[in-house]
Amino acid sequence: MTTRGTLALHSAWLATVAVIVTFSLAFASVRCGGDGGDGGDGGVIEPPRPRPAGTLRLTVFELPAHGLAVAIETPSGALHFVDTGPKSDDGHAAKELLAPFVRARASPAIASIVISHPHRDHFEGARHLLKQFEVGAFVDAGMQGALVAGDYVDLKKTADNRGAVLREVRAGDVLDWDPALEVSILAPPRAGVISTEKNFLNDHSIVLRIQHGKNVFLLPGDIERAGSESLLAAVPADRLRATVLIAPHHGFFEERAFAGAVKPQHVVVSCQAEYDDKEPRSPGDLARSLFEPVGAAVWVTAWHGAVTITSDGEVCAVTTARVRR
Repeated sequence: MTTRGTLALHSAWLATVAVIVTFSLAFASVRCGGDGGDGGDGGVIEPPRPRPAGTLRLTVFELPAHGLAVAIETPSGALHFVDTGPKSDDGHAAKELLAPFVRARASPAIASIVISHPHRDHFEGARHLLKQFEVGAFVDAGMQGALVAGDYVDLKKTADNRGAVLREVRAGDVLDWDPALEVSILAPPRAGVISTEKNFLNDHSIVLRIQHGKNVFLLPGDIERAGSESLLAAVPADRLRATVLIAPHHGFFEERAFAGAVKPQHVVVSCQAEYDDKEPRSPGDLARSLFEPVGAAVWVTAWHGAVTITSDGEVCAVTTARVRR
């Protein structure tokens, strides 16, 4: 059985956080009575909750494997994806999660797919979406060369063949998503970032800034130290401050100057609970140690399930699929 609770948090922005406990399958919720547990009979499956008119809604999916996929529903009702998760032996993010999410909407079309950088844990789901749905545009930073996988080059050809408009963006560009939104590209810079070969694609991630009224959402892909230092040097401090931050590099990020500059109210980490080949093993714990000291509430998909944030332009409500046990 699941339990339902609501947690209100107040900040200088008067943001409110609602934590609603559900068990989710393709973003339908299951209501059960009782006082907790891992499941049971008698659940009533509900349709996905409608998005309140005029709001911006961002959903960070809990993926079956390491990766990132974010759905953004604009105030006018358009759907955009920023990254599309992986395809692996552990599961196919687009087939199991993203496609059902799209089909549950009144209009099963995708306005654009933005790929922050060409790593498989960010782009592999896009091919399935392109084959299943009408996609208006395919947006990336135009990275080329030996570091870019051949299947990513093929993916862009598929997008073109399926009728999506291909667009390459760099710092200073804007995306026309909705009259109520200001959508800006903060990085990568046109001159590039000086980085190591290992981190080069990560440090050239698209950094997306979305402003809805008083609320700012910052999606920085997998930037590492060089990418974050480049961003801090190029972007005015007031443009980096954010209400909501998607944690850089799935939480494997330790740049305190960046955390202090962004000073988010909420941080969402898309990650697995632990990584045997990493140190520290828990990116969720690492993100808490970095962002809680600057006043952020930290939400981790491995702990909380899918995280949905709804903005009315004044406050943000955060809903999670479960409460961390």
